[in-house]
Amino acid sequence: MREKCVSVRHARSDGIESRKHLNCRSILSAGALAAGSSLVFAALPGVGFAAEADKVIDEGQKEEKQRIAAGEAGERFPRIEGEIVIEIQNDWNYDAPDKNDELNDLYSTTEGDFNLFPTGALPGLFANLHLTWEEVNDNFKGDNRYFASQGVFVESLSLNYEADWWSVIGGKFGPNFSIAYDAAPGIYGTDIPEDEIEVSERIGFGGGVTYDAEAYGAHTLSGSTFYLDSTILSGSTLYTSRPRVKKNQGGPSNTESLESFALAIDGADIAALPGFNYQVGFLHQDVDRVVDEDGTALAGSETADENRVVVAGQWAIGVSNDITVTPLLEWVRFWNAEGYDGEDRNYLTASALFEYQNWNFSVATTQRWTDPKGGSSFNDYQWSVTAGYLFDFGLQLDVGWKVLSDDGGNYRTLGALASYVIEF
Repeated sequence: MREKCVSVRHARSDGIESRKHLNCRSILSAGALAAGSSLVFAALPGVGFAAEADKVIDEGQKEEKQRIAAGEAGERFPRIEGEIVIEIQNDWNYDAPDKNDELNDLYSTTEGDFNLFPTGALPGLFANLHLTWEEVNDNFKGDNRYFASQGVFVESLSLNYEADWWSVIGGKFGPNFSIAYDAAPGIYGTDIPEDEIEVSERIGFGGGVTYDAEAYGAHTLSGSTFYLDSTILSGSTLYTSRPRVKKNQGGPSNTESLESFALAIDGADIAALPGFNYQVGFLHQDVDRVVDEDGTALAGSETADENRVVVAGQWAIGVSNDITVTPLLEWVRFWNAEGYDGEDRNYLTASALFEYQNWNFSVATTQRWTDPKGGSSFNDYQWSVTAGYLFDFGLQLDVGWKVLSDDGGNYRTLGALASYVIEF
């Protein structure tokens, strides 16, 4: 799926799963819905509406009333907490090697995340449901598109338990690997990391433990084992159907057995480096079968299990009360990418986000080097810039531009994004 938010600040979840709707790329906070350990990667406070009746109430009394109400709500069981992220985006692809790819695409990416806390006897126990409504088929040629091929699907459905220093998860979720797919800034900063690095919609279980060293920061070791979802939940419904995944389609972790796994260490809250967070991780995806683009199944001697490593860091630097600069750097190495024996890839994502009061400006790039077995190495890349403004009532508007070099061709796109977050 495609991510369309704008800021890089992201409230990480339990060290097992990173839900896209919880990123703060729209600069609105989602920290209240973080579904995991205390490892939190710099989220900004949320923005809400003030009720008309509150205008006649003394400001101090109103704040106290809201504080008390929030405390009482937090102790009720059962209760549901959630967030809905509404995004409407327009991409004008004005330059492409194939003129059929030059078109306008208007679409929505709307995500709802819902957490059910069933009992006060186990306050850390909750069930999570994450629904996504987005463009599930973008293989169109030559025609402008307006909310075409939108479908809704279950991105995650899991049972979670979160304690002070440990957490567990089971069900359908996204294993913890990489931060750039969720944290790179701008309208287009996450495009390549999300399409090619993010690992999502897996079925399995995992857990994490956090060591809080106070001055040395909080560091979480997480691990999970999983396989690609090929159940009825892998399809989509409402307006456009996304075909259900089948095992004979092959690909990494499409095994219907727990043979793939991820391990990662995430760190933050380091006293000497305020605003800094990092991740070092390893991912193994078992491969039973690889089907080429023309539908031909590769011989077993041409396939191999995929392995990856990631090293990433992000640093929100407060220059002043009004100015924040956030650089991000992530390197990911693939061995046997997508199950093709001997095909290695390197991805380097680098970005910088500049924030002044409600304004934001960002530059981002992802470079991909591919080294196929028996072939010549080549480099693809994407550059993008974005500028935007967050209104006090919660609406964010952004405009952006990107240039993509892929398979020897250059593509240029101008885009605009409107986003809004509803929390409850």
